[in-house]
Amino acid sequence: MGALKDKGRQLHQIEHVPYEDAFLIGDLLSTRITTLSGEPKAGKTLLATGMGIALINGEKEFIGQPVLRKLDHIVFGLTDDGAPEELRERMHGAVPDGSVTIFPVEDSGDSTYWPGIRDDLVDMKPGLFVLDNILGALAPGEDISSPVTAQRIMRSLKPISEAGIPTLLVTHTPKGTAEGMTVASSPIGGRAIAAGSRAVITLRNSGKQGRRIKTAINRATEDLDVPVTVRRAVADGEIPVWERSTTGLKAISLHKRTPWDEALIARILEEQPCETTIKALAGKYAPAVEKKQETVRLKLGAALSRVDGIWVHKPATAV
Repeated sequence: MGALKDKGRQLHQIEHVPYEDAFLIGDLLSTRITTLSGEPKAGKTLLATGMGIALINGEKEFIGQPVLRKLDHIVFGLTDDGAPEELRERMHGAVPDGSVTIFPVEDSGDSTYWPGIRDDLVDMKPGLFVLDNILGALAPGEDISSPVTAQRIMRSLKPISEAGIPTLLVTHTPKGTAEGMTVASSPIGGRAIAAGSRAVITLRNSGKQGRRIKTAINRATEDLDVPVTVRRAVADGEIPVWERSTTGLKAISLHKRTPWDEALIARILEEQPCETTIKALAGKYAPAVEKKQETVRLKLGAALSRVDGIWVHKPATAV
């Protein structure tokens, strides 16, 4: 028998998965494989830690996104030297004792290594498995920039997700502008890593724009591009508190049929921002719609006027 006859199913035979069951954190962390990438020191482990704390404590939201499931147990597979001690400082006291398990990941190239981890995780039944990070989990001699290696690591991790264990993979973005550095190609390994993930999160941290979280996620109601901040919960501790920046903007939905300019105009009319010129509006909202400032300025200038301190539609021009 072939794969089609052995495993083929009719569409109606496939189980319906509600949106709430497809995400641990709405539009951010999926219940399948999620890849979190970013430059070194961007705060990737801090972000994974922050999400873990929110899930274990059953918080209502994380950076403005709804937490859809409370977890009792998370397993971290760590590769970096000193990572267990750092994770302790960032989580101990913020979550109940016994809710986090840590183990070192050291793939020697033995073909039984990842199946063994999968079996252990199935026995433990954690609500989330975090691999931090992919680069340190490679077998000797492997190069994650090689599509063969990237595909191999994703095939090794897929059985964990298929066993019903949500999996978060932490990795780095490449140097330079490989593959255009879109969200989906941001991880080292690019398309091979992204193709094996249900969700891709990219954390960027620059001196000019600060930290931003960008996503490309199947079944999300919107792809996010939001400014965020992270601070210490207490001055002498390392427990992170992540927040959506109050000066930032929630991304315009990329999945609605409404054109981006109409969606943006409707949003401005609803929010009534304090900016008093079209140029200032364009400067504020261009990042949210991922358009050039001049493009946004032309669209807004043709549609909006400010009357008595309020943004309104321009009256239709008589023919």
